[in-house]
This record gives sequence, structure tokens and C-alpha cells, in this order.
Amino acid sequence: MNAWPGNAQKERTSFGGLTRGQLMSRVRSKGNETTELRMASLLRAAGLSGWRRHQNVPGRPDFAWPQAKVAVFVDGCFWHGHDCGKNLTPVKNAKEWRQKIRKNKARDRRAVRDLRRRGWIVIRFWECELAKNRSACLSRIRNIVANRNEQT
Repeated sequence: MNAWPGNAQKERTSFGGLTRGQLMSRVRSKGNETTELRMASLLRAAGLSGWRRHQNVPGRPDFAWPQAKVAVFVDGCFWHGHDCGKNLTPVKNAKEWRQKIRKNKARDRRAVRDLRRRGWIVIRFWECELAKNRSACLSRIRNIVANRNEQT
């Protein structure tokens, strides 16, 4: 049973008159420009190598260094419930949105726990963090991957 009230194919949103169904169909779990594609571009520009995207490990990290067992997630502030001011609270269906974001956060915690049990180091960045301090994000990844590669 669908918990969302109303008809997603008929109800208009404030986003260019799109229906809720049309709007949500444009939201991608992969290839988001402000998170995943921005990080991929930064990694390439920084000359960091050895990473793969969407490895088939728990949580499907955005980026993984399989040999070093380092997983990187870049989380959108809205979808993962970051309290940075960018996380707008929807007016319509607020209860359902809170539940959705709560489930996303629980799924994120399970993924981190499962990866750590398998010996992975997990790094999570927020969308706003990546936008504000790219060099710190890259330095953190570079240091952790280098340290893991020295250990193997």
C-alpha cells in the first residue's frame, strides 16, 4: 500500500507545473550533479586513482577503493537529513517525508555498520561540505587511501 496521499500522476507541484510523479521520476539515485558527479570530477582533477563507482558491496558506496577497502558516500543534504539549513522541510506530506528521511538515515547507518564489519573504512561527506571545502574532502580521502595502501 502506498503511504503517499493523493495522486502522484495528477497533482501539480510548484516546480514548473510538473506532477509529483514527473518530478520524482527526475530524481536519480546515481549521477547527481551536486554530489556524485562533482566528487568524480574532483577525484580526476586531483589525480586520485584506483577508485570504482557503485561497487556491489553493502550500501553501494558512491566511490570505492576495493584494494584498500575504502568506501566514500556523498550524501545529499535533503535526502539524508542533514541539519545545515539546506534541508528544506516540505509543507505537503510532511509526515511522509520525515518518515522517508528517517528510513534513509537508518539505511545509511546499516550500510556503514555492514561495511565496517567487512573491514572497510567508510567516509561520508555532505553535499554542502563538498561544495564549501573541496580540498579538505580530497585530503581526507587521499590520506586514508594512502594509509590503507601502506598497510596492505
